[in-house]
Amino acid sequence: MTMNKYIFSLSLLLVFAVHTYAQNLNSLSSSPYSLYGLGLTNELNTGKTNALGHAGIAIPSNDGINSLNPASYSSIPKYSFFFDVGVKIQKETLVDSNGDEPRLNANFSNIAIAFPINKKSGLGVSLIPYTNVGYTILDIESNIEGSTDTFTTNVFGSGGLNDFKVSYGYALFPKFRLGISGSVLFGEIKETESNIIGSELISLNESNTYSGIKLNAGFQYDITKKLSFGSTVTLPTTLSGSQNTTIFQSDGSTLEIEDDLDDFKLPLELGFGLYYKFNEQYSFNFDYKYNFWETTNQSDRVGTYVDQEFFGLGLEYTPQKEGLKYWQRIRYRAGFNFDNGNLSIHDQRIKNYAFNVGLGLPFQRKRNSMLNISYSYGQQGLVSNGLIQENYHLLSLNLSLEGLWFIKPKFN
Repeated sequence: MTMNKYIFSLSLLLVFAVHTYAQNLNSLSSSPYSLYGLGLTNELNTGKTNALGHAGIAIPSNDGINSLNPASYSSIPKYSFFFDVGVKIQKETLVDSNGDEPRLNANFSNIAIAFPINKKSGLGVSLIPYTNVGYTILDIESNIEGSTDTFTTNVFGSGGLNDFKVSYGYALFPKFRLGISGSVLFGEIKETESNIIGSELISLNESNTYSGIKLNAGFQYDITKKLSFGSTVTLPTTLSGSQNTTIFQSDGSTLEIEDDLDDFKLPLELGFGLYYKFNEQYSFNFDYKYNFWETTNQSDRVGTYVDQEFFGLGLEYTPQKEGLKYWQRIRYRAGFNFDNGNLSIHDQRIKNYAFNVGLGLPFQRKRNSMLNISYSYGQQGLVSNGLIQENYHLLSLNLSLEGLWFIKPKFN
C-alpha cells in the first residue's frame, strides 16, 4: 500500500503539471476540425484500451477499469479498488495546398475510480473530456459591403465539454453481465473574433455554455471461456446552451449581449464488441459502432452531419502474467481504429484512422497496478476542396492502480 500511495500522489502532481502546461499552449492545441459543432470528440479512455484500437466493449474490468461498457464493472475482483488517471501529449502537422504547420497539444485525459459493491456488482465514477476545441484562423480578408475596402479577421477558439459519469454493473448470471451509466455533460466553448478595419479594432468575445444528461446501457455475455460478446446503446441527448457576447471597440466602448442557443442534439449510438482469449498469453478484441447523426436533423455552418461508423481492433500479448522476471510480466499491445466521420464538408467526409502500439508496465508481481503507455500515429481529413489534412502523433500515459479493501493484515 505504501507504494500505491506514493504513485497516487505522483499521479495527481502529473495531472496538475500537464494541465497547467496545456493552458499555456492555448491556440496551439487541438485541431482545425474542432471548429465544427461542439469540437472534436475525445477518443481516449481509461487503462489499456487506448492501445487496443480504442476498443473494448466486450472486455471485462477484472484487471483494470474499462469505461467503454458499464456491464464490465460487475467483473471487478472482490476487495479490489481501481484508480486510473491519464494525460496525453499530441503533436500535429496541418497540411494544405500552401504548405504545412506543426502544432503541439498536451492535456488531462481522464480520472476514474471503480470498486465492487458485492460479489455480483460494481460501481465506477469517471471524469473524461468529452470534446476538445482549440483552433486558430488568421488573416481572413473580406470586403466591406458597399465599398471596395477590405477588413481582416482573426478567430481563436478554445474550451470543450466534460463527461462526468457514474456507472453500475450487475452480473445477472455468471456468464451474463448488465450495466447502466448516467453522464452529466457540461462545459464552455469560447471564441474570440478580432476585426481590423483600417486603424479600428472591433473584438467579439463569445462564451457558449452547454449542459445535458446522457444515458447509456450495455451487456456482456461469455459465449465460452475464451469468447465474449458485448453491446452498448447510448440514447439520444439534447444539450441546452446559452451565449454571452461582449463587443469591444477601439474607443473603449463595450456592449454585452446574453441569449439562448439552439439545442444541440447528440444521436442514438449502438456498439458491438468481441473479446477472444487464445490462452493466458494472447487476447484479441474488435468493436463496431454506428452513430445515427442524420436523425438529429441539424447542420453546421459549413457542413452537414452524416451517420458515422467506427471500427477498432486490438491485440495483447503477455509472456507470463506472474512471471518471476520483470520482462515476462510486461503487456505488449497493438491496435488500429478507423471512423468515416460524422461531418461532410463540400461533399467530403472528414475521415480519421490511427495505428496504435503500447505497453503495460507492472509495478508489482501479484497486483494489477501498472503504467499503461500508448502511442498512436493517425491522419484526419485530406488536402482537397480547400480542406486540411492533419497528421498526428499521440502519446497517452495512464497510471492504473489497484488497491485492496477490507482485508485484515496478517501481522500487527
